[in-house]
Amino acid sequence: MNLCLVAVLFLLGVYLSSYAKDINSSDAVEIFNRGNSYLAMGDYENAIKEYTRAIEINPKLAEAYLNRGTAYYDLGDNKRAIADYNRAIEINPKDALAYTNRGVAYSDMGDYERAIADLNRALEINPKYADAYYNRGNAYSHLGDKERAIADYTRAIEINPKLAEAYIGRGAAYSDMGDNERAIADLNRALEINPEYAEAYNNRGVAYSDMGDNERAIADLNRAIEINPKFAEAYNNRGKAYSDMGDNERAIADYTRAIGINRKYAEAYNNRGAAYALMGDKERAIADYTRAIGINPKLAEAYNNRGAAYALMGDKEQAIADFNHALEINPKYAEVYNNRGNAYAAIRDKGRAIADYTRAIEINPKFADAYYNRGTAYYKMGYKERAIADYTRAIEINPKFAEAYYYRGNAYYNMSDNERAIADYNRAIEINPKDALAYTNRGNAYYNMGYKERAIADYNRAIEINPKDAGAYFNKGLACDSLGRFQEAVEAYKNFLSCVSAGTPNQTPGMDDLIEMARQRIKELEGK
Repeated sequence: MNLCLVAVLFLLGVYLSSYAKDINSSDAVEIFNRGNSYLAMGDYENAIKEYTRAIEINPKLAEAYLNRGTAYYDLGDNKRAIADYNRAIEINPKDALAYTNRGVAYSDMGDYERAIADLNRALEINPKYADAYYNRGNAYSHLGDKERAIADYTRAIEINPKLAEAYIGRGAAYSDMGDNERAIADLNRALEINPEYAEAYNNRGVAYSDMGDNERAIADLNRAIEINPKFAEAYNNRGKAYSDMGDNERAIADYTRAIGINRKYAEAYNNRGAAYALMGDKERAIADYTRAIGINPKLAEAYNNRGAAYALMGDKEQAIADFNHALEINPKYAEVYNNRGNAYAAIRDKGRAIADYTRAIEINPKFADAYYNRGTAYYKMGYKERAIADYTRAIEINPKFAEAYYYRGNAYYNMSDNERAIADYNRAIEINPKDALAYTNRGNAYYNMGYKERAIADYNRAIEINPKDAGAYFNKGLACDSLGRFQEAVEAYKNFLSCVSAGTPNQTPGMDDLIEMARQRIKELEGK
């Protein structure tokens, strides 16, 4: 799911007043200042009109070009803004503010290299310009150069310790690097400077969420929303926190609110889709993922999530197509390789599945699920030792990985190493005491070692957890039969046949032979 840090709040400057020595006409001064009044009120259209009149009177009035450029920027017209900043620089090549504002406009257009070049020039003119360091830090952050970004935010803070935006920017960079403790420290400082800074509460909430402290996250996001009830990102992030806590209904309500505020909010559609998927509503999930992709065709996570939903619905071809698209957008997306591997495994293309799991591991050597899945593919191909090696690596990364213990136990069992198998089943059961299959298979290992009473106890426990576990009934029948407990054996065999006739899962290859064996043994025992 997507969490949204709100950190890159670029700072633009304007000239708030004019001086007679810079302006050739008192009329131009009056009109320029009237434009500033409109600008301060957010009335950008009238501000532009006044600045344009001032420029007509005095075409050399650099301040009017700069402030008109800022009005255009605030209206989202970066091209006209840059044209005005160009003119301001032509008139006054030593104007650090004009270079800074043009750099911000380039950043807004995604042209971070030009932005950095302009901000470098601004800092050559004025090495103590905190806003220029801050804005350059934002540009570096967008380029993924977090270390340079942090250096610039730090320099901005040294020059202006009250620049809350720089603390927020540095906090966001720390958060992106996984250093949430430093991120929270910076956001705390930003809130000391400005206790009503909604973006700081939002970002601190994201940091708490990343640390698994969803209660604090929600408290901060609540505060952000109180300050700014139209803060779409805060609703989205609070939805993510609710989802992490298992409250997907509240999560969906928050994602829906975010979408109501911003109909083009692709990440919120993607996240709402994920919440629907967790609730089992795959059709709504796919609809939301599709909407997210329509808004942002480069949102790899939405393709990955939609692919996963199609896979669960049995449409493996469409799933693989979506995973392929996600990898075209982001060839380093380990989770997608893992998911595509699962899709290939489901259509029995184990070679491609293993290749994808291996690629996921190359990208992320700490990806426990990819080791587990590759181990399972090897296991099904009969490569038990390779499977055990992968399950072991998954367990090293995640010592609470119950399924990895269970399947490693199966591999040991099939290699006739019942003691190791039992040790792994024990661990799987410690982690997940409701795993009926682990009890059944541990019972099988005990049976093989001659501990038939222990085996029966495990089969009984498996049946308590899952009264439809056909395998547990059949194996209990065998164990009771071998101990001369014929009445219990007959009952177990009959329960086995009842489960099978009801079409329950947990059937194995050779089921017809087992059914015939159970029927024959019931007939023999009831005839005694």
